[in-house]
Amino acid sequence: MNKYVYAEATQDYWPTIKTTTAKSYNDAVEKLIVKYGNELEDDDILNTIENWDQLREYLNDKYTIALSDLEDYEEI
Repeated sequence: MNKYVYAEATQDYWPTIKTTTAKSYNDAVEKLIVKYGNELEDDDILNTIENWDQLREYLNDKYTIALSDLEDYEEI
């Protein structure tokens, strides 16, 4: 399992560093799509978002949540 890292920021909170573990980059993206879809109770995320850029754009436009790039921790 690889560790992936990204930053999350909202209008109300300073950026925070978050991590997830997954077998691959695509698995990490899928886990985070499910995570945000469930946390925000938003079926549009679960049913229409397919990649990291779409998730970032959607969360920023609809919820004012900004996400950084998703990076493999070992490569940083």
